[in-house]
Amino acid sequence: MSRGDEAAFRDLLARYRSTMYETAYAALLDPEQVDATVADAFAEARRTAAGFLDSLGSVSGWLTHLTRLCIAARRRSGRPAT
Repeated sequence: MSRGDEAAFRDLLARYRSTMYETAYAALLDPEQVDATVADAFAEARRTAAGFLDSLGSVSGWLTHLTRLCIAARRRSGRPAT
């Protein structure tokens, strides 16, 4: 990622961080789990940013979707084995 792209990506995430945090907090209710989930969603956003097509949806919707996927993954990994 170029420096300009990196700066733009940081600005984008700063803009949507509170929305992602609120989404995760509503589902998890644990600030530590929420912070980890939002960090996971940011990492996934960075990994998949090149594939995002704004013609298919909004940035907010994309980041919310990634956050929900990370919430689901965290819940699955936290379930006790049966």
